[in-house]
Amino acid sequence: MTKRRRKRIVERVKSVLILLLSCSAVYLVTLIQSTVVPSGLLSHPSTGGGGLAAADPAETARPLRMAAVIPAGGSEVQRFGVQYSDADTADLFQQAYTILVEALSSANQPKEVTEAEWRQALAAAPGLYFDWQGEVPLAVLDGWLSVDNPLLTGSVRRMVLAAREGRVFLCYFDETAGRYYACGSDVVSVRRLEEVVEALRDNGARFAFETEEYDGLEPYTLVLEQPLSPAVYASVDPLEGGQRLGDLQEALDFPESSASFSGVDEQVIRSRNDTLRIGANGTVTYESAAEGSDRYPLPGTGIYEAVEGCRDLAQRAVSAVGGEERLFLLSAQETGQNSWEIRFGYSLNGIQVRLGEDGWAARFTVERGRITGFQLRMRCYTDAGTTTVVLPERQAMAAMEAKGHENEELLLVYLDTGAEMVTASWAAASELSGRR
Repeated sequence: MTKRRRKRIVERVKSVLILLLSCSAVYLVTLIQSTVVPSGLLSHPSTGGGGLAAADPAETARPLRMAAVIPAGGSEVQRFGVQYSDADTADLFQQAYTILVEALSSANQPKEVTEAEWRQALAAAPGLYFDWQGEVPLAVLDGWLSVDNPLLTGSVRRMVLAAREGRVFLCYFDETAGRYYACGSDVVSVRRLEEVVEALRDNGARFAFETEEYDGLEPYTLVLEQPLSPAVYASVDPLEGGQRLGDLQEALDFPESSASFSGVDEQVIRSRNDTLRIGANGTVTYESAAEGSDRYPLPGTGIYEAVEGCRDLAQRAVSAVGGEERLFLLSAQETGQNSWEIRFGYSLNGIQVRLGEDGWAARFTVERGRITGFQLRMRCYTDAGTTTVVLPERQAMAAMEAKGHENEELLLVYLDTGAEMVTASWAAASELSGRR
């Protein structure tokens, strides 16, 4: 073999090695990007930081309330809890996001457990607790988090990742079936769960069932016993006087060139025999043409496509009029084959907003892969720069019991009755739409 030929062979081998190394680097980058939490989940749009927009499905998966059980040895529970604060909840969800995705992806067949076992899971260390304060179908939660696990069915509000006997279990209460379930994970280790919670410190968060002082509350009410001074928000109808109507029409796919006329206490807009009614109170109602309409087709006929399509449309409408409100899923009730009624609520800095008698901010009907009707209660909330003081939880519990609401969940809510300012106050869960 000549010297020149040997040199050519060496150069080819070098080229092949460089190509292999480049491919490996690309693979590793792709793998990392697919498993870490999106950086924007750390910052809520209202707090600045230029993070992930609220329109992103992964942002919708962020619960309104979270807690972590911290290993400390002994029998005493040490827990860190966050609620009524978007920034605090987003920060903890940032840390828990990846392990939640891994647990949902690798969960085995769920098995029914007792309520006593559920309570043990809530106090097990290490542990992570999630509370969406709405009834979220597991298929929808999986979709928001890009998870594919057909073994998980039903709807959840509360979920916990807990360590038991050297394994990590995903436990939840199925709101549809009214039963508790647990399923093991063959991927998430106890050490991984410890790494998520070990930097946290006990801030006194406890569930009502863990202390006699709160035995007048629903057992799974999370109590922090910290002074609360929630912000006061200015509340306006963003469509009053025709303001931002053009932006809303564009967001809802009704061209500004659509036929429009004034009715009794409403503006009526017609496009291709579909109707949009803008009420004097800011309620927007969509009615599809009698012969059917293809205005709002969905990419599929499943529950995830239904909820996500409605969420996206509602978010476009909310974004068109501005404000600091955030949408969260209240419920998705099946009304027939491939048909649902889907409701969303508003929250302000992690606190629910209750509008009208039934509380919801948006209500949709979906039939066989199409949105066939909806109502949107358009509001625009902005921080007024002042705060209000609310009663400590113990006093609020006593006041709730005096009104005949024993053993109910105590929630901080904004009651929007149409006034120019909305302030937060305590309410029993039964006073809110969908809470029983």
